[in-house]
Amino acid sequence: MKVKALLRYVTIWAVLCPGFGGYLFAAQMYAIWTSEAGVYAPAWVTKEAHLFEKYGNQAQLIFIQGATSAAAALISGDAQIGFFSPQVVITGSMGGLDLVMVARLGNFIENQIFGRKGITSLKQIKSLAISRFGSSADFVGRVLVERAGLKPDSEVAFLQFGNQSNRLAALETVRADAAIVTPPMTLQARKMGFPLLADGMKLQIPYSSAMVVVRRSYLDRNREAVRNALKAIIEGIHYYKANREPTLKILSKYLRVQDREVLEESLRAYDFALKPYPSREYFELPIQEVARKDPKVLKENPERFADSSLMRELDESGFIDKLTREYGLKK
Repeated sequence: MKVKALLRYVTIWAVLCPGFGGYLFAAQMYAIWTSEAGVYAPAWVTKEAHLFEKYGNQAQLIFIQGATSAAAALISGDAQIGFFSPQVVITGSMGGLDLVMVARLGNFIENQIFGRKGITSLKQIKSLAISRFGSSADFVGRVLVERAGLKPDSEVAFLQFGNQSNRLAALETVRADAAIVTPPMTLQARKMGFPLLADGMKLQIPYSSAMVVVRRSYLDRNREAVRNALKAIIEGIHYYKANREPTLKILSKYLRVQDREVLEESLRAYDFALKPYPSREYFELPIQEVARKDPKVLKENPERFADSSLMRELDESGFIDKLTREYGLKK
């Protein structure tokens, strides 16, 4: 279904079924997520626990495969929030778009590269299955391949296979030498007997593959709505950490997985920050990557790409610390 048609359908649904539970909605929002990866879990939890509504917004989550198509929905105004990789924002901003990161979900590179059976080293691969060019899988794949002393494109071909299940299928049918995946598909790869060639998680490199992104022009006109959305997402992170069984059910719904072992793999893999500032350290790697083709990016003020003001307001007001106490979590 086309993006605009899908969003139009959701709009009609929202009109026919306005609100529930006595909530009055200040803003109708469409939020885009792009991959069946556990890093998006706080967004799913926020939606399913009705936290967007708690803070005054009516929000619908829309899945769009691929960073380019997903970003287009935000840029066109068809959606208001995107959970995107920072490279989408950086390259878009350098191209004149007004995208800005206002919070983050991830903390570190969470990707792992698995090889087809018979391959024992990353240096043996000639091809790597990713999702789409320009995606987080593409970006992190290049980082990990280069760290192994290989040259992306010239020595290792990057092949677009879409979702993570398709990437593992490419290994099974020997259409690619290796595939890059994130939890919980990492467990599926191990169960299928594929050898682990590179573990980005062990490197503990600061990076967020899912930044909370809005258009700066939308933020300027709808600051309160974005603030309320951040309140909801921050509480969603707290809910994720404090409510194991409900969270596993939500993961099962969005990942379309029933295997509890796989779901727990996702839960173990991600430790989301209670105060998810979109700090530069989490998009430093993409800046360096973009700088290879556009050195001017190194001279840019990081505030062009990230606006921490709303996070700072919520932090300094005591909102986050209060949530942490209420959920019985440690800072």
